Amino acid sequence: MATSKRDRQRANRDAKRLAADKVQRRRSVFTRARRIAVWAIAIIVVLILANLVFGGGGDEALATAVAG
Repeated sequence: MATSKRDRQRANRDAKRLAADKVQRRRSVFTRARRIAVWAIAIIVVLILANLVFGGGGDEALATAVAG
């Protein structure tokens, strides 16, 4: 039969395990969010650079295409 001391020890172990699981889940969520944010920023930078290199003609390109 378990004593009150063993019950308290078991309860404390369970509480520590639950707290550690919560911390691990939170850390995992933040790591995943950071990874997604880095990829999103990288994609936006690539799109901006591609627009500057390939598509930034504006009115001059349109006037040349219509006149030519």
